[in-house]
Amino acid sequence: MRFLLDTLIKPLAGETGVDREHWLKVATATLLLEVVRADFEVQAVEMVRLESLLRERFGLDRGELAQIISEARLEADQLVSLQHLTRRINEYCSETEKVRVIEMMWEIVFADGHLDHYEEHLIRQVADLLYLPHSAFIQARHKAEPPVL
Repeated sequence: MRFLLDTLIKPLAGETGVDREHWLKVATATLLLEVVRADFEVQAVEMVRLESLLRERFGLDRGELAQIISEARLEADQLVSLQHLTRRINEYCSETEKVRVIEMMWEIVFADGHLDHYEEHLIRQVADLLYLPHSAFIQARHKAEPPVL
């Protein structure tokens, strides 16, 4: 499912739909990359899941995916605060889309089969900055959690 740009995104001065869509891809990828890095171990399985989620969510080909991830790495390396990312997501997206971002973040967490408290803290912080109710945070987690055998 892709972001529904025509109905979810409000234009900012001088921005086009293409600019907004690109920015949302990079912002989403940056948040996912921050989850990968949150436990101080970048694991291959997490990066594979990150790529898969971005490819599925935005319909990216290999070249576009590589470009988005490259930009997200630069953004993450210079990140001082999550507020500029979440502010724009709040401006552009519906609650449903914001919940989907949180679900994607949880999917990264569970890709390696281990929940680290730093990962959970980061997702809670992003959910709060996206003004999502705690119930949405919990529901997103349960949706992403692998089934217990």
